Amino acid sequence: MLGKPLSRVITLAWLGLLLASRDHPFGFAIPIRRTVVLLYNKPSGVVTTHEEIDVKGRVNVYQDVLSMCGFVSSSSSDLNKTLQQLTGVNPTEWNAVGRLDADTTGLLLITNDGGLVHHVTNKSSKTSLELGSPGKTYEAVIMGYHDNDSIVIRTIREKGVDIGHKYGGHTEPARDIVVLEHPSHKTTKVSLTIYEGKNRQVRRMFHALGSGVIQLQRVSIGANLTLAGLEIGQWRILSDDEVLDNLKWAPRTIDSPRRSSKERTATSTLKRSRR
Repeated sequence: MLGKPLSRVITLAWLGLLLASRDHPFGFAIPIRRTVVLLYNKPSGVVTTHEEIDVKGRVNVYQDVLSMCGFVSSSSSDLNKTLQQLTGVNPTEWNAVGRLDADTTGLLLITNDGGLVHHVTNKSSKTSLELGSPGKTYEAVIMGYHDNDSIVIRTIREKGVDIGHKYGGHTEPARDIVVLEHPSHKTTKVSLTIYEGKNRQVRRMFHALGSGVIQLQRVSIGANLTLAGLEIGQWRILSDDEVLDNLKWAPRTIDSPRRSSKERTATSTLKRSRR
């Protein structure tokens, strides 16, 4: 019987041969996993969870995307492929970048890159501190007739709101909050951008100020990622340039613990552009 040290050496050598065989015509085919990001226009009633069975019979976002029913592509040949065939990503590897509750609609990013999830949702992450966290813009219909100088709007814009220690404490001010219109004499539609990732933050902010949210839609993330060209339930695959420019994240080879020189250069370029 082989001793543990020798057995470990043989195992490591075998793994090395497997990895080295990626580009060898007679080697084992081991797919190289790269950052992939989907932009999905989430419908109401679809839940952001990995649970396959919902007690209310609702579909989750991953089931909806994997069905390929809402896939939008400029290439007709792509429409007959599965998501795994298109991206090389195993169905169990997808994760939402933050969450939208069941009743909230709009822009939801889904990716296989856990580092990207942490970068976008955790404002205190190293990459977010260095490069800045992409903003998330919402449009909300709230209870009550408000204008840009009302106490509710001014509090959110100038001071932020204490939504409770359990839910993350005091929010940062949403300085660009603005009234868009009044759907009725008892409701107000507003737009606001937040840079934090507190659970149900927008709903909790207005609730804490006595003005509940009736409808909520996330309309954009980052500089230019919007729902343009996507109907409710539709989704598309983002290009590497869209990920880099809007999310401030260089798409990478996920298998490797070290980023390639190209990926490091892309991140360095972002840092220089912020100076």
